[in-house]
Amino acid sequence: MRIMRSQRPAVFRTAALFVLTAALAGPALTLAPSAFAAEVSVTRITTADTGGIDVGLADQTALWVKATVRASTAADAPVLASTDDLTFDWQRGWHTDKPLHLADGTAYGDYPVDIDYRLPGGTVQHWSGAEHGASGLFGYRLHTGVAETAFDRTYTDFDHQSATLTGKAETFDPATGTTGPARAGTTVRVGWQARVGVGTKSGSATAVTDDTGAFQAQVTPGGALTSGSAAIVAQTPDTVPRPASALSELGVRGTTYRITAGPETARVHAGSNYTVSGQIQRLTQDGWKPFAGAPVVTATGTDVYNHTVPGLMGSGTADASGRFSFPAKAKSSTYTYTYAKPSEYLGSIIYAENQISVPKAGSYSSFSLSLDAYRTVTASGKLNGVCGRQALVLQYSKNGAAPWHNIRSATTGDQTNGQSCAFKFTGAGYTDGYYRVVHSESNEMLSLVSPAKRLNRVQTRITSFSTTPSRPYKNATLTATGTLTQLTGGKWKAQKGARVVLVYKPKGDSQWYWVVKATTNSAGRFTLKSKAYGDGTWGVYYEADSKHFYSESNSRYVDVR
Repeated sequence: MRIMRSQRPAVFRTAALFVLTAALAGPALTLAPSAFAAEVSVTRITTADTGGIDVGLADQTALWVKATVRASTAADAPVLASTDDLTFDWQRGWHTDKPLHLADGTAYGDYPVDIDYRLPGGTVQHWSGAEHGASGLFGYRLHTGVAETAFDRTYTDFDHQSATLTGKAETFDPATGTTGPARAGTTVRVGWQARVGVGTKSGSATAVTDDTGAFQAQVTPGGALTSGSAAIVAQTPDTVPRPASALSELGVRGTTYRITAGPETARVHAGSNYTVSGQIQRLTQDGWKPFAGAPVVTATGTDVYNHTVPGLMGSGTADASGRFSFPAKAKSSTYTYTYAKPSEYLGSIIYAENQISVPKAGSYSSFSLSLDAYRTVTASGKLNGVCGRQALVLQYSKNGAAPWHNIRSATTGDQTNGQSCAFKFTGAGYTDGYYRVVHSESNEMLSLVSPAKRLNRVQTRITSFSTTPSRPYKNATLTATGTLTQLTGGKWKAQKGARVVLVYKPKGDSQWYWVVKATTNSAGRFTLKSKAYGDGTWGVYYEADSKHFYSESNSRYVDVR
């Protein structure tokens, strides 16, 4: 936009630079002092990377703009450069199309700028950069930036997870108005963002230029590089970095694989290691081949979105044949999943599913052991924990130490509500000894042994049992006699005061019927009388108390006349 040139006196057209001072002395500008008193509206002074100057004005109706660079903020500071060769566009505002060259020998640095501009109607405004600090300075410095970049490949994959970025950095020197290679040793920072799963991952690298301005950096995005830039890191005061240069996108290509792993099932203790082994293969142009170097994990879950490994239990690396073997540690019973460690380079997660059992501790409650008069041992109580369908064994030991002998086994029912399962089972016991209930380790519960308990009773026996007469008449009196003894101190002794019962089983009947009871005398003798009801079998049994075993006599068949 050059319209303002045709509206200005000829002296301005022929001497665009360094002549404004002389022009202001002419009669055409006799009203300047009152015009300068008007309110100014410069919004910004910007140094372009091409060495030019950009001026922002709040009033877009200006017809002419002049920029003057001074050596310092002093009122009488020398002018280093002055130009009114500024054009306007809506993006940059008023700006020079060419670099602004300061007086020869001017040191690199920041210098204050005065702005003069004319509004419609001839009003001239003046703005002094010396009064506005850093916002009123022109940067007379080297401008260094990245001119070009390129990757050595169009995508990354499992075998090539890094790409080499090459580029060149260049420097514009406002003192000479020329552009050349950046200084050797200039630092370039490369930053990027990559798409990983449903999220993004940031990364960075640095490079240093050689004497031709060239540099290179290794970029490992971890996924598809969607955006990035290369920027100069200013290392000297005389240099201003240009805006960063955008990187091209870098795609990613995934690898398809398949995997087998074991054991299919295993039982381990919490916190203990077990071994996972198997083989992994990858799909190539030549078919399925060993996936050498594949990172393999075993975990309690998979994450197809974020490429994390939930519940990691162990990990390893496949060898040249694609085989792997590594220790894994389980905390609780679970299904396990063995697969290649997720990344953008491996595509979909393919896993081998197995099951690991980690038994938990159990306990007994309301536990009891008892021995009845018939030598039957009863164990009852509750098994607490993961108790459904658990095997229990009743064991006996003569002295409470090894060896222990199995008497009876049983299985708890299905676990329903809560964390306990009631049990009750019996077995044939002994006259004296120790008993316990044992739960051998299962997939659900660790081994569990109840406290041992001594159970015993006194043995008894009935001897000298007889009935008289041998052939009684029907309904005549039948007398049964005998002796009840007990084993104490290793000897059989009379048991006095014990209750004995006379029983009768009629001929052709399978049922016994008790007839009469009596108590033994001090010699353990007893006498029981009854009617001879008919042909049948007679006997006597001891009605044992809580300290004695049951005993019974031999049976005698009586033929009634």
